[in-house]
Amino acid sequence: MKSLIITQEKYTPYISFNTDTNIFDIAGESYSEDAFVFYQALLKWLSDYLKVNQRPITLNFRLLYFNTSSSQAIFHILEMLEDYAERENVDVQVNWYAKPNDSSMMEDGLYYQDNFDALSFNMQAL
Repeated sequence: MKSLIITQEKYTPYISFNTDTNIFDIAGESYSEDAFVFYQALLKWLSDYLKVNQRPITLNFRLLYFNTSSSQAIFHILEMLEDYAERENVDVQVNWYAKPNDSSMMEDGLYYQDNFDALSFNMQAL
């Protein structure tokens, strides 16, 4: 399956889901009025990929800001990855990057970490 690359726009993040390395990156800002429309293609691609992949995955979140509707999409991405990790018994590592002085982004990462026990979370400085 081909990698998924989506260029960053004003309200949407850069997406690089590399199938050669299984390193997935989401970076930038995500505050589209209708984040569901943006993330719908990504969620479809991820669903299809997780049906054929059996290797560990690393997901890097390097978001500087995201809105509420984007947080719902992020939750859904992590939910899909947790189901995959449990079903395939493979490691899914999530690297959550935040600026050291961005307590809100750190809290968001800790919230996701608390909700997904099957994912290996690492909090990293951006």
